[in-house]
Amino acid sequence: MDRLRALLVIVSCVVGALLSCPSTVAQDAGRPNVLLIIGDDHAWTDYGFMGSTAVRTPHIDRLAAEGLAYTRGYVTTALCSPSLATLLTGLHPHQHGITGNDPVKGLDREAWLDRFFTHPLLPRMLADAGYLTLHTGKYWMRQPAAAGFTDDMGATDRHGGKALAIGRETMQPIDDFLDRAGRAGKPFFVWYAPFLPHTPHTPPARLLERYADVADLPERRYLAMVEWFDETVGHLMTGLDRRGIAENTLVILLADNGWRAFGKSSPYENGVRTPIVLRWPARVKPRIDRESLAGNIDIVPTILAATGVPAPQGLPGIDLLDAGAVAARDTLFLANYAHDMASPAEPDKSLWSRSCIQGSWKLVSWRPDPPEIKPSLGAWQHKDPEAMQELFDLAADPHETKNLATAQPERVRDMQMRLDTWWNPEAR
Repeated sequence: MDRLRALLVIVSCVVGALLSCPSTVAQDAGRPNVLLIIGDDHAWTDYGFMGSTAVRTPHIDRLAAEGLAYTRGYVTTALCSPSLATLLTGLHPHQHGITGNDPVKGLDREAWLDRFFTHPLLPRMLADAGYLTLHTGKYWMRQPAAAGFTDDMGATDRHGGKALAIGRETMQPIDDFLDRAGRAGKPFFVWYAPFLPHTPHTPPARLLERYADVADLPERRYLAMVEWFDETVGHLMTGLDRRGIAENTLVILLADNGWRAFGKSSPYENGVRTPIVLRWPARVKPRIDRESLAGNIDIVPTILAATGVPAPQGLPGIDLLDAGAVAARDTLFLANYAHDMASPAEPDKSLWSRSCIQGSWKLVSWRPDPPEIKPSLGAWQHKDPEAMQELFDLAADPHETKNLATAQPERVRDMQMRLDTWWNPEAR
């Protein structure tokens, strides 16, 4: 009898402890939660941990300090819709078909979406594996449920709709979802793609005041927007801590494309470069990697490997948590397109340039017969207007001020050959 009474006391204590803890601790401990944070139009230089003294990003800096931070991260193309499509598919734009934000006038977006939805999509793969999956913020691809999101913020219209309220107006949908996932005892995937620090640059007055010493008003507003984005990252991290799930949550942070001069839609570093941070206390040792090449092309295979979900055949990216795969890579390929898409089956019809990054070297190869489509922002701008090939030593010249193509003809030929071998618009 005493033994039975003691057993009942132990069971009661265990049950009480579980009930008193945050609801989400009951989640499947064998599989990590995933929180994907996607900044919007955020220059690679504008983070404290990347060396900026002009902007305050304490929460992102902490995330980088506690995780694996690749400072040499890149997006496949410097425009939001195709960049986000890469994050959903793990494919290059010429493979998934979304090369721009909108079709050329008179054409129907549905033709591009029909092709896009023939590919396996990250939210669907995770949902099929038992994850609850939440969409918030930008999207572009029909309704979130079509991609496999089990939860969302409603109709997304062209690129976000009601979901664009996330970050700027509220964080409640994410808070509610985390609690719901906890009660269900299921692992979760959150897509957090706020309209931050994207225009309109309308930061709260309290943040704008912090940059009163910045003379240029547009710059002041942009910097305040970056800090606003950082505050929302802090809210998310606090929420994970409060629920007791930070240890087994893989947090990934990057931007969809860059900003500033020669930025958005441009093949130069201000357009395509973004730090990529991965924080997973249960598995990842903190480290800043300033040498290895990483890309948004790697996010899908990284998440699938972490969650134990089989990856589709032929993904071109790697698992960024696989040190061997990261060390073996020495080359990344990027492409640059017009804002408007000319053909879902022939992505080269809106192609402006292609880039090869090999080690510290970067070749930008411009198309000699550019598409007769109105370009967007920096899509068509050459730093060296007379050159169809621009070669930069990023280690010595990270802001691409000196074209070395003429001085390095053999290197240009080798990198161009690699680029031509990679480029295959027919790949699906």
